[in-house]
Amino acid sequence: QCAVNPRTGFEHIYPENPSKAEHAKKIAVVGAGPAGVVLAVTAARRGHKVELFEKSGKIGGKTIPGSVPKIKFDVENYRKHLEYMLSKAEKEYDLKIHLNTEVNLEKLREGAYDSIVFATGAAETIPPISGLDKIKHVKATDLLSDPGLLGDAKSVVVVGGGEVGCETAYWLSYERGCQVKVVEMLPFLMEGVCTANRGYLIHYLKKAGVELINYAKVVSLDDEGVHIVRNVSKGVPDPYITWQPVLPKNIENPLAPKIGNDEKEITLKADLVVFATGGKPDDSLFYEAQAGRIAPEIHNIGDSFAGGRILEATRAAYALGIKL
Repeated sequence: QCAVNPRTGFEHIYPENPSKAEHAKKIAVVGAGPAGVVLAVTAARRGHKVELFEKSGKIGGKTIPGSVPKIKFDVENYRKHLEYMLSKAEKEYDLKIHLNTEVNLEKLREGAYDSIVFATGAAETIPPISGLDKIKHVKATDLLSDPGLLGDAKSVVVVGGGEVGCETAYWLSYERGCQVKVVEMLPFLMEGVCTANRGYLIHYLKKAGVELINYAKVVSLDDEGVHIVRNVSKGVPDPYITWQPVLPKNIENPLAPKIGNDEKEITLKADLVVFATGGKPDDSLFYEAQAGRIAPEIHNIGDSFAGGRILEATRAAYALGIKL
């Protein structure tokens, strides 16, 4: 937790290595998202020789698209803090940064590293829905990274009502002037997100006229729009009521209304479909490195291990960094 709090002071976050210089390791870190940056800085301050590889030209990983909506200014502040930490460590310790550099097994093997840490993040996915070739569509993270992909679209359907989907819908509505609908398979949107954040965001989505469609599944796409099947039975919760769910999933609520199965087919008109349907760990290079035994120590952290928040990623990175 200290590793993500600049107020505690840079010098106090990363303790110096008490061991002798001859015990220093040569370490490669692949991926410059929050996990990769914290790991690289921590290890460098501990006396190790560190090389950080990032295939893009900018550090921050998913914090880059995640900080585009104006309401996410705190994420952008944190991304800039990562840049500051990295710049300071590069000047003061044995740390080299390689931007616009995509590594492979051969390059990593040639480096003769004592330890390789993969922090390659998650790969966003689009479900194999019929008709993808018949309508303009884009991943939410790609759209936030390159707003030009929006083009002249004014009517947008966001598929996926988790945190990323709802924040993208907010951005499209308030900052880009689009008419937005959000489709979510689960009974509740942004399920599992901090109650306060969830309540405020859904409130402002309602205020902007964003249509939240829960308990619905996209079945196909075509030039007419997005075809969904929605459960419209009486027990389906109102997506705009943010005090629900009252109890955690593992506790049965005897007063909760029973949800029936009254399905209705609906077509949503759209100029653009935005997919915010999550992703899976981008861990293929890690497993290839393991199989090839290209270094004595091989680690995998952050979203390339398991999807999570910045907090979990940086905690894992700091814990590993002080043990290498």
